[in-house]
Amino acid sequence: MKVVLDTNVIVSGFLSPHGAPAQLLYRVTQGEIVLLYDLRILDEYKDVLTRPELDLPKDAVKLFLKRVHEEGKLVIPR
Repeated sequence: MKVVLDTNVIVSGFLSPHGAPAQLLYRVTQGEIVLLYDLRILDEYKDVLTRPELDLPKDAVKLFLKRVHEEGKLVIPR
C-alpha cells in the first residue's frame, strides 16, 4: 500500500503509541506501507518531529526519517 501521511498523523503516532496512527507508523517501519513524499513533506516531517516542545525520542525520530528517505518513494508533484 502506498500513502501520503499528514504530519499530524505522524506526530500522533509518536505521542500515542497504542493508537491507530502508531499502528500506521509501525506498518511503515515493517515495510507494509510505503510512504510517498516530496522534499517539502520530508522537510516538514523533520521540522515538526524535532521541535523541542514535542520532546519526541530523538533516536526514534531519526530512524523514522531515515526509513522514509530510504524506503519511501520520492514523488515529483505536478
